[in-house]
Amino acid sequence: MAAPTPSTYSRQVGKAGLLVWNAVWANTDNMSDTVLIDLSAASDSHTNKITIEKIAYKCTAGIEFTLEWDDDSSDEFIYTSILGDTNDTEIDFTFGGRDGVIMTATGGEGDLLITTTSAASADEISMVIWYRLS
Repeated sequence: MAAPTPSTYSRQVGKAGLLVWNAVWANTDNMSDTVLIDLSAASDSHTNKITIEKIAYKCTAGIEFTLEWDDDSSDEFIYTSILGDTNDTEIDFTFGGRDGVIMTATGGEGDLLITTTSAASADEISMVIWYRLS
């Protein structure tokens, strides 16, 4: 068996982007370094940098996820959900006038990755990510 194939919707208008992502598990196979956003595939040649502005998500109680940035030279931690937390969660990285989480790509190559742990049948993750490219 394999980890689920997520349902996705992404939209980029100019430098602004939105990713809607949902996965439902039918088994215990976790995702490992699965690409959510491939910066090299961005439109309008905005492939140098991504700024993650906000993440909203909801998980079932049995699964946890970690977001990382992979720029072809190393993975850099961004965020981990809390195992067992089933609340609607919103992380606004721009709150208080901050710029957001800024990740630079090496040579236009970079990916926002998700890795999951503790997956079980019927677990689910629903996520929306707002970002800006440059």
